[in-house]
Amino acid sequence: MVKRMLRRWRIRLGPDGRRILALHDDLEGLIFVEESAWLYRAARGQRRIVEIGSYRGKSCVLLALGSADVGGHVIAIDPHRNLGSHDRIAYGPDDHEAFLDATRRYGVADRLTKQTMTSREGREVYDGEPIDLLWIDGDHSYEGVKYDLSAWKGLVRAGGIVAVHDYSHHETVRRAWNEEITPDGRFGTRRIVRSIAWAACGLPVSK
Repeated sequence: MVKRMLRRWRIRLGPDGRRILALHDDLEGLIFVEESAWLYRAARGQRRIVEIGSYRGKSCVLLALGSADVGGHVIAIDPHRNLGSHDRIAYGPDDHEAFLDATRRYGVADRLTKQTMTSREGREVYDGEPIDLLWIDGDHSYEGVKYDLSAWKGLVRAGGIVAVHDYSHHETVRRAWNEEITPDGRFGTRRIVRSIAWAACGLPVSK
């Protein structure tokens, strides 16, 4: 309890701390409070954000509101149907309705493109514009995470960010990250925020 209070106090003292805590407490999702703070603050100044895995909209709303300073746009990709679970959670249409409700309540629907499809389908129709922030929290299988990283990382612009959720909790996520991002010379040192792993890109978009 004391540690939880200290974590919240640190966030409260930081930029937009009160707002972040209110959003974290109100929105449904499977992320820790430090992760909510990271998403909101990492989105600041980012014009194009791609989210792989949206669940009930918590991360999407945080990203959209965090990037409001530059009118950032979030492309949220999630099939919102049960494709099989690796963490005993059944995802489906009810989550899609919760996602839509969250984005409407917080007034971010006009800066959001929701693609009800898989990551692979989303990549096939993507317009190729460089990505400022790539947030991956979709299929947690090794094959799923590896595909998401390999297929999308090349679109992250110089100075942009790639991040995955549950790096600290899922061996499959760690293995895929360590194979796709760690040896990739475009990305800098991996940093950890609770269970988020993220790295900044230092080189131009690959052709």
